[in-house]
Amino acid sequence: MKKIIVLFVSLTFAILTLSQNCETYIPTSVGTKITKEHYNKKDKLSSSELTEIKSVEIVDGTQKIVVAVENFDSKGESTGTNELTYYCNGDVFEIDTKSMLDQSQMSAYESMQIEYTSENMQYPANLKQGMSLKDGFVEAVISNEGIKMVTMRVDVKNTKVEAIETIVVPAGTYKAAKISQTLVSKTGFITIEMQSIQWMVKDIGAVRTETYNKKGKLLGYTVISDIE
Repeated sequence: MKKIIVLFVSLTFAILTLSQNCETYIPTSVGTKITKEHYNKKDKLSSSELTEIKSVEIVDGTQKIVVAVENFDSKGESTGTNELTYYCNGDVFEIDTKSMLDQSQMSAYESMQIEYTSENMQYPANLKQGMSLKDGFVEAVISNEGIKMVTMRVDVKNTKVEAIETIVVPAGTYKAAKISQTLVSKTGFITIEMQSIQWMVKDIGAVRTETYNKKGKLLGYTVISDIE
């Protein structure tokens, strides 16, 4: 019995230690809300989203964070909701690649059946200039009453930490890892390649994201405007 108690205590301590030492790029306090605003290249608000941390738990030694996301159009009208899951295992944080899909576009398929296949992106706890990060992808097969309607896929490639720098956004001033990556989006027979730059902040996530076309022209950007 003593051995069982000692083992239980040891396992509990190990799990608590993992939880405390895990470095995430998202809040880990349940109820935390983050507002993101999406702008086009002319600085006009195109849409926004509100994310809320719904649950944080340890599953098989891995920290699991579930986030609810509500999307809004430029007039503030809700266009749909979805749920994302993030994981932290030791010194590696995994970002749900479903977040790379156009959520305003996905909301149009809410009443249909969606089957996801994905490989999450991984971010080490200590991002350093010059680091190359693991590729990721997400594929969504959308069906209606058993009939396949469309397949959407986003591949994230060539992810690299360009610098560690200070950035100012409406929500505040942060020390961030500036990360560049190539996004290849395919919907049906249409393929679009874009370049993205993110400023990632520990315990928050991407506080600013800029998207460019293949020629390097800005398409739009996203900023965090509020954290509560």
